[in-house]
Amino acid sequence: MKGIIEASVYLVLFAIICMFSIDFIRINKDVSDASEVSQYVENYIEACCGDGFDNVLTETQRNARFAALKNSIDNNNAVLSYGERKRTGDYEYIEYTFSYKLNAAMFGYSSWHEYKGLARYSVTG
Repeated sequence: MKGIIEASVYLVLFAIICMFSIDFIRINKDVSDASEVSQYVENYIEACCGDGFDNVLTETQRNARFAALKNSIDNNNAVLSYGERKRTGDYEYIEYTFSYKLNAAMFGYSSWHEYKGLARYSVTG
């Protein structure tokens, strides 16, 4: 009887440790996904919001592309906001803030985290 109780206690402890580990893995995955999205934001801005060799975007077209990116991020349970734009030579830089929510089921933890970044895109004229 003692062996059965001891084995049961060990199994319960092992199950609790596994649940905590799974929760940490899930949080780590969410942070990694957020990092990928922030890199995507920078790549999208550089590739799609700048002027190319064969086309020059108007400010209205550029703002529409910024708005499309913001709507895409906002529709996926995160928030993207833009800050100041500054120009140096052939490039313009835009500050952005990417906010995402982290949840931990076992701890009842929930909080918003921010990533602040700077993206550049080419401009002519």
